[in-house]
Amino acid sequence: MKRLTQIFQALLGVVALIFTAIFAFGRLTWRTIRNWWKNRSKWFRYLLIAIGGVTCIGYIYSIAYDIYDNKYGRNYWNDRSLTDDIEVHAFNDQTVRLYDSRRNKYTTDKIYWVAETPKRDYLVAYAMPNSRGYIDINNGRICFEARDEWDGAWNFSEGKGAVLSDGWVFFIDHNGRRIFEHGFLNGGRRKCVIKIEYQFINDLCVIPNLEGKCGLIDTLGRWVVEPKYDAIYEPETSGYRYCSSGDKIGVISPQGKELYPAEYDDINIVKDRGFVLKNEGRMWQVDFDGNIVQQFMYDSTEESFCYPIAYGDDSAEFDYELSDFVKYEVMNSYGIMNRITGEPITPAIYSDINMLSKDLFEVQDPECYDWYLVDTQGNVVSKR
Repeated sequence: MKRLTQIFQALLGVVALIFTAIFAFGRLTWRTIRNWWKNRSKWFRYLLIAIGGVTCIGYIYSIAYDIYDNKYGRNYWNDRSLTDDIEVHAFNDQTVRLYDSRRNKYTTDKIYWVAETPKRDYLVAYAMPNSRGYIDINNGRICFEARDEWDGAWNFSEGKGAVLSDGWVFFIDHNGRRIFEHGFLNGGRRKCVIKIEYQFINDLCVIPNLEGKCGLIDTLGRWVVEPKYDAIYEPETSGYRYCSSGDKIGVISPQGKELYPAEYDDINIVKDRGFVLKNEGRMWQVDFDGNIVQQFMYDSTEESFCYPIAYGDDSAEFDYELSDFVKYEVMNSYGIMNRITGEPITPAIYSDINMLSKDLFEVQDPECYDWYLVDTQGNVVSKR
């Protein structure tokens, strides 16, 4: 215990010595500076005071500017172009302003956001707190001030813009007037498997019901396709639209007629040539009037089937004979085709096929993976 006391006293002495040295050095430094200051001229001292004051003010200003800029300044990384002349300038406070690069001036005050450039009109939606309005992308100026009655808004398309009011979607014209008085409930929009933007394209607009099923309305607000599909997509260049229910595909004409119900495994709209349809292991092509152009098509073929005939000479392995049949593929399933005539023997409904003999194939069921036998006419001979 006595030893610890001695060590503690020694440490206190060292600390006291250090503080004494610091104090003595401080007094000496202060006297030196004071004497140096007294020996300088009055104007020199004023100059030093001015320089120090300006430096302090500049430093404080720099800190204040950084704080302001970090909170309210420009965020150049999020800038984008609305048109060739109108730019969207972003700020650090999560707001934007529209800037006319041709006239070198801002055309709006700060707003919350502005939508992407409309594809088929010149009025773009913008947002303020709990309200929406529209901006003319030709000059960047506000066309319709944000209204509290508009809880949501979507870009104009073909002269019509959709606004949300008390849970109902209404369509307005370029004067802000409703095109038809009745609206559509917006509750099913978030249930849809596609993004709903309420865009009129070729005088038709995709509208969901409360269950999230999609239909099409015309310019009078009438249903031309009842809301029964999981998705109705934007038209292809030919004007035809894909529609889907579950994993099945259909096609709707430019006029809103359901050409093919959503009951097909796949459909490809071929520009200027019609449709390539795939269903139940079959693939064929029709023109836009529904006339069959190609009765039988496939995605690909593999090597022709060979079947074993006998053991080879001096070998324990079979010799194989080339058959008249080949395996073809449609949507990752396989069928049997006569490679001489080009006629299908079976639809492409199997997950795998092997040839066992001159007259028999074994095929695998894609659902249960069981194997069974099929003859060269496509008839099921037996199941295992």
